[in-house]
Amino acid sequence: MSKKLFISIFILFISLFSFAGDQDTNYVQKFSNIFAIKPSLNFNGFVYTITPRNNDAFTSQQLRDARVLYSPYITPALGISLNIMGIGASYSFRLKNDFGDTVGHATSSFQSFSMNIYKNKFGFEAYYQDYRRFYYHYLGDQNLFHNYNSDIRAYQWGANGIVLFNGKRFSYNAAFNQTELQKKTSHSMLLMLSLKYNEIKSDTLIPNAVKHYYVDYQTLERNRNYAILLHLGYAFNLTKKGFYFSTAVLAGVGAQLQTYTFPSANSTAKIAFPLSARAKASMGYNGKVFFSGVFANYDIMQTAIRPMKTQQMIYNYGVYVGLRAVKYSKTKGQLKAEKKQQRLAAKEAKKKEEEEKKKAEEEKRKLEKEQKKAKKKK
Repeated sequence: MSKKLFISIFILFISLFSFAGDQDTNYVQKFSNIFAIKPSLNFNGFVYTITPRNNDAFTSQQLRDARVLYSPYITPALGISLNIMGIGASYSFRLKNDFGDTVGHATSSFQSFSMNIYKNKFGFEAYYQDYRRFYYHYLGDQNLFHNYNSDIRAYQWGANGIVLFNGKRFSYNAAFNQTELQKKTSHSMLLMLSLKYNEIKSDTLIPNAVKHYYVDYQTLERNRNYAILLHLGYAFNLTKKGFYFSTAVLAGVGAQLQTYTFPSANSTAKIAFPLSARAKASMGYNGKVFFSGVFANYDIMQTAIRPMKTQQMIYNYGVYVGLRAVKYSKTKGQLKAEKKQQRLAAKEAKKKEEEEKKKAEEEKRKLEKEQKKAKKKK
């Protein structure tokens, strides 16, 4: 049932983003025949926490101290983004997804794929992220790179539909995708509907040292979540002579089906209402052919049921450079200037025609006058 719902809303997203309204070309410069490539160096982070709740055998502070934090050790990743005629796709990965040792730390496996299509009023984006081999710790053992479990895996996928309330003057593409040019500073309120699936799993998720705090969930092997979220937010883009600084902040709430799996495939399901937030920022230079800059993204979602609370935090930041094969479309000012020239040319032609007609009439009258004089002389 949940998969059918996801597919139905996905089709709705596709229908929405296919609609595009008119844009004010005094604010947004479109590119035509665009092919853009954007390599990047990414630094990625993922943190998943599980905190026990409502256990009468322990105090609230003891339960908070039993929180388990899971985090992979991800070395810098290479990213490559392509955009062809407004359709973008990105892939980020570590060059070697092995157990290579880096400054004494076993590295984790990581890969991320995303695609996006942003129109004037609607946008659509989808993503998939996969993390394998985690470090973990709890308050009694603060050494993050001490406890290691190569069996822990977490991954997520989802889709976002974005509505821009001022898409006529604000370009989400220019702010975060660099496939359009924001000519003048502008801003917009945003509405985002999100579908999200995520899970974390291992044969032993809860460490032995804190199992007794988790009561019925101490043998947890998998936490799987299906969520639908609604976010409201605001974005702006400050720009001058190709240089820009853009940011977007959104916060929302939703409904989530959470399943918990235990040994022998026993599982239980709960309904929860998660809180979610997103922040994005980018700044750099967006030229006609060359563009470059730095970026940062941050997503967090937190939810709670009676026995425990979970939180997922994902962030990445990095630097990018890019090139595009493109030609400018005509601006609104250029079109106005052309129409003005056409009107002036038509006016001049009409004036010249009238002058020639007037001259011809004068010559005709002059000729008739001379003919009359000639007749009188006869």
